[in-house]
Amino acid sequence: MRLMIMTWLFWAMFANAEEAGTAWVKTEPIRYADMSYQLSGYGSITALPNSQLNMNIPRPGQVSKVYVFVGKKVKKDDLLYELTTAATVLKNYQQAELQLNTVKKELQRVERMYQANLATNSQLMTARKNMFDAQSSLNAEIKLGNNIAHDTVRSPIDGVVTLVQVEPGMRVQPAQAAISLVVNKGLYFQMGVIPELISSVSVGLPVHISSVFDPGVVINGHIQFITGMVDQNTGLVSVYSDLKDTHVSPGMRMQGVIEIGLGKKWQVPRSAVLLDSQGYYIFQVIDHHAKRVNVVAKEYDDITTIEGSFNKDLPVVVLGNYELKDGMAVKVNQ
Repeated sequence: MRLMIMTWLFWAMFANAEEAGTAWVKTEPIRYADMSYQLSGYGSITALPNSQLNMNIPRPGQVSKVYVFVGKKVKKDDLLYELTTAATVLKNYQQAELQLNTVKKELQRVERMYQANLATNSQLMTARKNMFDAQSSLNAEIKLGNNIAHDTVRSPIDGVVTLVQVEPGMRVQPAQAAISLVVNKGLYFQMGVIPELISSVSVGLPVHISSVFDPGVVINGHIQFITGMVDQNTGLVSVYSDLKDTHVSPGMRMQGVIEIGLGKKWQVPRSAVLLDSQGYYIFQVIDHHAKRVNVVAKEYDDITTIEGSFNKDLPVVVLGNYELKDGMAVKVNQ
């Protein structure tokens, strides 16, 4: 009610002053201060290719248990799945082991005969070569894990499960995709920015990231890199920010606000800047008269920055300026 009365009194004074050729106006000082602009947009949590780890099946067999699911957070050495090695694979290892034992005994026999001058150098070299070949074959089987009847596969990293392609009872083959992980610190927030504004975005700028479902929870990060092309599907340029929080998962939809520092600027309230066919302009009061000053203006929410030949020590008219003309007598409402 009080505000309505004050507004009515102001315009009543303005009307009375207009009849006398004088306009009542309200002014505010021009501020020179640091200016920042918030650029908002939407995106999602994503993982870069070099931060992803694909766990493949090591040998033929059958999956007996799976301990994880997509989105599950795991620590290093946490259980992922269990694999029972195929009987044919175990048989190959057992045969290689048996072959090694056989040629080892044969080598020992040939060495005794050689010491008794009952075997030739050629026979000894052949026995040693057979021993070497058998040992190499067994080592190869062990390297492949074919000596492990039941294998428990664990996570080699702290991360998040992004893909599970096995299930209990599934028969699998070597190199078959099983589980994919992404390193905790390998998650990024990918946000789209319209191409016309990308020139104001640079690496290192702070980004405030929040869930579209819970804006009150904010994660702070910084821009790490900017792609050099427009995404043909979205028409936007992708900006990637790191995350200082690991309580997120790939695919989560998020909102990002980029803090763009503009440096020190001359700032006035938005209502101080007017526009006509000649461009943007403001009014300043000099010797109780309105002085029009053309300016270059840019709007940022309720604040407008100006550049031009205005008097930086004089205030600008913020109320009553729509009725002013250059040189018009004015009175300032305190």
